[in-house]
Amino acid sequence: MLKSLWSGVSGMQAHQIALDVESNNIANVNTVGFKYSRASFVDMLSQVKLIATSPYKNGLGGQNDFSVGLGVGVDATTKVFSQGNIQNTDVKTDVAIEGDGFFIISPDRGTTHNYTRNGEFLFDANGNLVTSGGYVVQGWVRNTLDQDSMRQMSDFDFFRVDNTGPVRNIHIDPGMVMPARPTTNVTLRANLNAGRHTESVADIAALDSTSLTPSDGVAPTYDSKGRLEQVGEDFGVLFNADGDAFNLNENQGIWISYKTAVLRNEIEPSAEVSTIGLNGENISFSNNSALTGISSLVAAQNAINSYRDKTGVEAYVDTGVLRLENKNQLDGGEKLKNIKITAAGTGVFVNFVEGEEDITAFRYRYTKANDADSTTGQFRTTEDLRALIQYDANMIKNPENQYQESTASISVVVNKYGMFEMQNKDDEDDETRNLNIFVSAHTSGNITSNVLFKDTMKGLNTASLVEGGYSVSSGKINKATHTTSVDVVDSLGSKHNLRFEFWKTGDAEWSFRAIMPEPAQFVGGSATRPNVFEGGRATFNSDGSLAGMNPPLIQIDPKNGSDPQRIELKFGGNQTFGGLTSVDKVSETYAITQNGYQAGDLMDIRFDSNGALLGAFSNGKSIALAQIALANFSNNAGLQAEGGNVFSRSGNSGEPMIGAANTGRRGSVSGSKLEMSNVDLSRSLTQLIVVQRGFQANSKAVTTSDQILNTLLNIKQ
Repeated sequence: MLKSLWSGVSGMQAHQIALDVESNNIANVNTVGFKYSRASFVDMLSQVKLIATSPYKNGLGGQNDFSVGLGVGVDATTKVFSQGNIQNTDVKTDVAIEGDGFFIISPDRGTTHNYTRNGEFLFDANGNLVTSGGYVVQGWVRNTLDQDSMRQMSDFDFFRVDNTGPVRNIHIDPGMVMPARPTTNVTLRANLNAGRHTESVADIAALDSTSLTPSDGVAPTYDSKGRLEQVGEDFGVLFNADGDAFNLNENQGIWISYKTAVLRNEIEPSAEVSTIGLNGENISFSNNSALTGISSLVAAQNAINSYRDKTGVEAYVDTGVLRLENKNQLDGGEKLKNIKITAAGTGVFVNFVEGEEDITAFRYRYTKANDADSTTGQFRTTEDLRALIQYDANMIKNPENQYQESTASISVVVNKYGMFEMQNKDDEDDETRNLNIFVSAHTSGNITSNVLFKDTMKGLNTASLVEGGYSVSSGKINKATHTTSVDVVDSLGSKHNLRFEFWKTGDAEWSFRAIMPEPAQFVGGSATRPNVFEGGRATFNSDGSLAGMNPPLIQIDPKNGSDPQRIELKFGGNQTFGGLTSVDKVSETYAITQNGYQAGDLMDIRFDSNGALLGAFSNGKSIALAQIALANFSNNAGLQAEGGNVFSRSGNSGEPMIGAANTGRRGSVSGSKLEMSNVDLSRSLTQLIVVQRGFQANSKAVTTSDQILNTLLNIKQ
């Protein structure tokens, strides 16, 4: 029998197999995740007539073997696992793998594992994630969504599922509810204006004239109606009505005159040289009335008036009397205020005695020290200055009465509009005592005038502060403030507005309070206003970075049946600019956040690139509910095809290496996408032509062998 006949038959058989393989490829051109196959041709065992020989030593060369092939066969159909094209879909449960790996699926609730590249998944009636063929997708599932576990999770943990354990069925309860998470921290990024002008101001605290408390501005108290009681505020960090900082320096201040200072004395005519020490200035003149025709009174008046710019004193002539007056209206130092006889008079001034004086103007000077000396007119806070003005005004009105704060007939208050307000009350005696108020600048030596402060206090000026009449007020005095708020959540999921109010209390220091609507309370809050927490402080470095903040946390009790909770105040780290800062820039909040949220129902799902199944809840939060597992093999081509786009491992595939997407050699996962078949139609159709021609050529070998046999048979004839 001719070997060529059987070789042709084997060739036809092999090409028939190749035709079957290529036809299957073309048939699955639109099968999701399909991987095409190819037939691997090998030649069959050859019949050896002569073996090959090596060269002989006598010079005869070596010879090749003499063998005849016996045909062709197909020893394998190899699957090609190249990447298929990724196509977007509108189905949120569709998943595609980009790179190496297989989805793990199970037909028997996880006992047996199969593998697929087809990511056409959906949820069944029980909430199982399954393939279109009913196989349950395998992966890792978040164990619980109880409040305790949610409270302990960081925001980063929301998008992670523990994938260190064994894989199991992915099951998501369609009626899932995310419990409320109570707020445990508030994060704030804001700037508190350190400049000399601010747009964000508020009235300074009101002060009355009878009920005094320590004026350190740290621990204010509240009355029975919940109103803020006396809080003295550092004048050095306050602002005028236009938002411009007073910026008071040490010893800068004002003079306040309550009455015109007056001294009267008769003049003794004299032709001798007359001298007098007035407000530290030595005044001297001589006048012979007989020669000059100028009376001693007029001469004395002219001499004193020539020094008015140095003493502030002006002389007037009454009938036989020289009257000295100082309206205390010139800016300057002590030499320009009041009337003091600093050296006994001689000549016409002989009746003026050293030490004689009329003090009606008082100097008030700012100090940064906490222990301001009121006996020298020092003040630091608004309460210091209020008390000084009230004391001096009452002593000027009625020097004979011993001053009593509670019975003072002149009251000085800081009203609810942030103004110093003076009222001359009727003390119900038979004498009317009016005052005239004038504010001037305090300057002396290297102490310059603070014009903003003087102009604000000049609102008190009045020609007559009438007893029993209307009050007078200074200009408006403000403090730099900034307010921000955030809604915090309790364990029941109820929201409470937490409001922070900041106000400047020092050159590099701001105080703050926290306020919540009643009935909520702060643990350690005021007895009369428990919904207000006082005493917060933030200090800053010279570059505006945060130097320190206290307290680091607050404790609240919502008083609605929920648990009390501690809230950490994350206002930034020391010497950093990531939280609170205080630079010359408008006060504003850049961001204020808290980590609590209300309860929510599961509304939607989607997959991320790590294969995590993210659930979106009605409270606006998203959390990873599960994560799809991927498996890869040492030899993907060794997997056994089971039909339905499903593979199972075989002895030649190796054991599955299971893990999350984007780990090991496993690829990434894309949601709402599917991997298409990797069949290339142009290649497959070309291959069909090649297979067809191969089949035809082998059929010719058979027919040719048949003709040769016929020829042999015809020889006998």
